[in-house]
Amino acid sequence: MLDESCLRRPVGSPATMDGQLARLVEFAALPNTVLQIAPFDRGDRRPLSLPLYVLTMQNRSPVSYAESAQRGRLERESAAVVPLLTAYHQLQAEALSQAASAAVIEQLRKGTP
Repeated sequence: MLDESCLRRPVGSPATMDGQLARLVEFAALPNTVLQIAPFDRGDRRPLSLPLYVLTMQNRSPVSYAESAQRGRLERESAAVVPLLTAYHQLQAEALSQAASAAVIEQLRKGTP
């Protein structure tokens, strides 16, 4: 899941950006991956504002890690992780499909907004 800003904010040279976008398209084409873009038009309704990692441990317990510029926070208690997982699923449901996400990336590679 990528926020649309990750794709539209230039980092490095145009060739570097094109290489990064091309790699995302390749990644989206793999049979065992899902790539979705959370579009700008979600505005302030997006449920998450920090990078979030949610893992399921071998014993099936959920763990989350959220990171900001100042700190990282690891949560192991289900009561704290489940609302984050719910927010992630909400974001996932309202994000662009994988096909639409790949199409947006291809448009950006062509210079089309």
